[in-house]
Amino acid sequence: MKSDYRFVENPVSGKWVIISPKRTTRPTVAKGTEPICPFCPGHENLTPPEVYRIGGGGKNKPGWLIRVIPNKYPFAPIHEVIVDSPDHSKNLFKLDPNHATKVFRVYRDRFNKLKGKDHIVIFYNYGVEAAASLPHPHAQLAVIPKKVRMDVTMSVTPENIIHESKYFTVFIPEASGWPYEVWFLPKKRGRLFGDITDQEINDLYNLLAMGFKKLEKKLGDNFPFNFHIYHGGDWYLRFIPRLRVLGGFELATGVYVHSTDPRQAAKELAW
Repeated sequence: MKSDYRFVENPVSGKWVIISPKRTTRPTVAKGTEPICPFCPGHENLTPPEVYRIGGGGKNKPGWLIRVIPNKYPFAPIHEVIVDSPDHSKNLFKLDPNHATKVFRVYRDRFNKLKGKDHIVIFYNYGVEAAASLPHPHAQLAVIPKKVRMDVTMSVTPENIIHESKYFTVFIPEASGWPYEVWFLPKKRGRLFGDITDQEINDLYNLLAMGFKKLEKKLGDNFPFNFHIYHGGDWYLRFIPRLRVLGGFELATGVYVHSTDPRQAAKELAW
């Protein structure tokens, strides 16, 4: 069967793109209209059959707390949607903490279910400016061929540290690409995300929730954001408020121009 996508490498730069014309047919609030939400309870028939759920109720029926379904418009061999909760309006950081930590355990469960030879990328888009096509909060998981290089690493400098916990260092990289982007770096290195313990999940969510509150005071309610969990053997979580649009110089050179000093931003967010 012919795929609805293909991976193409630029032979000069070595960078990859994914060609996926089917995604132009996605329902999206960016077009100015909000479709019937396929992620709300009672609309389970509007999605592909679920592959995983937390909560009660029958398969593909209401009663779930967290639901995992195949993406109807995939750009990868395996592409899933992880719906945070039945609540249409609460993002991950507005949920009850016990529920939110269960969401991260689902991330871990799906990662371990699918891990193998390829990359497993978990990412979250919130807000139209952050490329969320539907407003009901959800994450996505995509399995990408290992030949596609996606490495992004940053070093920690003491003046850029926001907070230290038992399990994580929270910091803003000196060479960050986006204003107020925050990294959550596990202190135990050399592991896949699937190796995270329940204690680390609890700590990670508490740190994320605190960082989100700090950013919300600075940036306002319902600011758009992305986060992703790096897929490599030294995993980390990168949280990016979507505060700006890239300009011509940045697109031409790949060099970011900042109006926010990362060191000052770290001081503003420290706790």
